[in-house]
Amino acid sequence: MTNLPPCLKSLPIINLAIPGSHNTMTYTIERNNDVGPDESKYLRLLGKYFGILLKPLIFNWSVTQYDTITEQLNGGIRYLDFRLAKKSNNDIYFLHGLFGDEITKYLYEISIWLNNHPGEKLIIDCQHFYLFNKCHHNMFVDKLKNIFNHKICPSTMDLTQITIDMMNDKSYQLIIIYRNDICNVEIDFWPSNLWPTPWPNTVNPHKLIDFLNTRLKTKLNDAGFVSQCLLTPNKSYIFKHICGSLHRDLATLCRTTSDNWIENNCPGYGGLNIVITDYVSYQNFLFSKIVIQRNSVLVDNNIDNDDKKNNLYLNEKQNYYDNDLNCI
Repeated sequence: MTNLPPCLKSLPIINLAIPGSHNTMTYTIERNNDVGPDESKYLRLLGKYFGILLKPLIFNWSVTQYDTITEQLNGGIRYLDFRLAKKSNNDIYFLHGLFGDEITKYLYEISIWLNNHPGEKLIIDCQHFYLFNKCHHNMFVDKLKNIFNHKICPSTMDLTQITIDMMNDKSYQLIIIYRNDICNVEIDFWPSNLWPTPWPNTVNPHKLIDFLNTRLKTKLNDAGFVSQCLLTPNKSYIFKHICGSLHRDLATLCRTTSDNWIENNCPGYGGLNIVITDYVSYQNFLFSKIVIQRNSVLVDNNIDNDDKKNNLYLNEKQNYYDNDLNCI
């Protein structure tokens, strides 16, 4: 976001196209880790006694990212999708199908990256909480506050007023979406209803596009929106591809379909905002480039004709295209 043209830094952040990663932290999952509470009780029981057979299968369909958090951030990703669960020791772990790593060192890794990139902004979406009670929520909230502190942009303002310029003025770098009722009393975190994230839940690319088009039309002018460009295998699909994996069987099909959809849509009122997908680093983070470059439409719409004639504008726009990964 540091290198965005000035005309875009004054626009609401909910009107910008922002690339994100789906299930950001699944690269921390190991194939022999415990089956997570997001799976059925039946699968957890099978995983306990037949883990040598079951866990590799779950692993193949659970890992959605291969790159570390720093690599994703360096690749232009500015929205992170966290799925969390508590273990019996009361520590909090990432998970998706199987448990990943404990969260603390990765939160510090993000904080260090933000310190090294003071002009950058980031959205963390705490999506799901498994085995959490009020005490665990309070513990996690305190951890987020202690680690990110003054970087957090509080939810006391209208989202239409949250711009990059405003965040720069107040030294905010981070928006945290917290999809739990604790947001009713925690002003540092943004509630779920202001950032809808509808899930396509299909293996059919045509149904995916229909879903993305239909749900994008529901975007409100005063709220953010997450478009999930991904295909999700159901049990029937996995059984038919028992030796396959999410990456091998669905990623390329999804990529071809969703990249075209992104290029055919624009940010702005009622348009693209956050766009997420699996395996974001394909072709040197081409996904980030595609999403970021959609903001060029807003550049054209927010510079008047006289400005377009001068060299300053032309240089600014060219720099925008030349700095694909650094402009958000």
